[in-house]
Amino acid sequence: MNVTHRSLSRRVFATVFTVAMVVVAVFSLAGTAYVQNRLVALAHEELDSQVDVVAAALNSMPDDKIILRNLPLRNTRITLIDTDGTVLYDTEADPADMPNHADRPEVIRAFEEGRGNSERSSSTLGEVMLYEAIRLDNGTVVRLAQEQAGFLSILSSMILPLLGLVALGALVSVIAARVESRAIIAPLRAVDLDHPIRNVENAYAEMIPMLERIETQRQELKRQMRVLADNDRMRREFTANITHELKTPLTAISGYAELIASGMVADEADQRDFARRIHKEAGRLTALVNDILTLSSLDEAERGDAEVTNSVLGSREPVDLPRMLDTVYHRLETVADVSGITLAVKSEPAIVFGVPRLLDELVYNLASNAIRYNKPNGSVTMRCGVEDGKPFVSVEDTGIGIAPEEQDKVFERFYRVDKSRSKARGGTGLGLAIVKHAAMFHDATIEVDSALGEGTKIIVRFPAESMLMEGIVQQ
Repeated sequence: MNVTHRSLSRRVFATVFTVAMVVVAVFSLAGTAYVQNRLVALAHEELDSQVDVVAAALNSMPDDKIILRNLPLRNTRITLIDTDGTVLYDTEADPADMPNHADRPEVIRAFEEGRGNSERSSSTLGEVMLYEAIRLDNGTVVRLAQEQAGFLSILSSMILPLLGLVALGALVSVIAARVESRAIIAPLRAVDLDHPIRNVENAYAEMIPMLERIETQRQELKRQMRVLADNDRMRREFTANITHELKTPLTAISGYAELIASGMVADEADQRDFARRIHKEAGRLTALVNDILTLSSLDEAERGDAEVTNSVLGSREPVDLPRMLDTVYHRLETVADVSGITLAVKSEPAIVFGVPRLLDELVYNLASNAIRYNKPNGSVTMRCGVEDGKPFVSVEDTGIGIAPEEQDKVFERFYRVDKSRSKARGGTGLGLAIVKHAAMFHDATIEVDSALGEGTKIIVRFPAESMLMEGIVQQ
């Protein structure tokens, strides 16, 4: 369906042109009215002066009619009216045919006040008749009348100049409207939607909120595109890493099993050795699958899937941190002894309202990593307690340390600091990723304090609200 859009430029042009033409028309009419009123005022002044002269002449001479016939007044009608309103003389009509003038407003005021005036409009072309009357010494009234062009008459007489003015106004209006419409539209055409904030200085004040919204949306789109690009990169990297990580133990298991199945390993000691290796690789494979499942569950939980949270991860409940640290200690004690690492626990009372399984994996992975990447005869210390009303868990080691530029990356999936020895040290490469997502699940923050060759300390601080939740549960 074809949609015809309105043109802002044409609308501005039409508005400016219409306003200009209305102004021309109004000024033309107002000018005509002013001229007409001014002419009427001047005519009144002229009649006022003439009536005084006529009255003086009539008062000084006995024969009124002779004087009236010889007065040199052009375009002025003179009427002499008796005390009873009878017309005694008129310069344009036979007095006998004229009606009584006692009811004329100017005559009434002249009899009562000695002087009167009035004006009456004609029904044709709007002409105006002006009247000035004055009472004479003998009691009669002399009235002077003069016809004055009305509004329509003056307007029609000025039609040619007015048409010229309208034409000139129209020409100027067209030019002004075109220039102004282009000037108004120019800032809109100049908007760079790729960088709208650059146009703020030259934009109209009304445009600034729109430009700011466009810039905000543009930045949000860029952020979302970066997130999508990062997610795509992480997906590809995860796919490549998980393929590699799964392939390594499966290749070993398949190889050892094939040797045993083909009868190439006849010695019982070698068979037990191969079986031990198969068991080890199977355990590594199981740990990797479990870590992947845990991360997948955490991803679902972060997207708000409550069913996954309750059925797979477990429900929230008060967790005694010192008891949990002791459990992790007993599970890793043997591993630490074999590696020559001193494992210690220093705990103070602290309870967190959270998912026990996730909190256990958080501490276990931190401690396991600290043992795996430690130095010979090193130490690992697990702590818990409450600081500033917030429960915390920390794991400190004397290991190889983490470079500053890698401290944010270590929580990425399959990222290893010591790549050259990562296989020898074991691990799935997902432990710290689980720590990161488990902390996010509990609204906790992670602090890393590390230096190369001096060891690492990682602190997980839980929000104070978790303490309040624990208090509610106890009540």
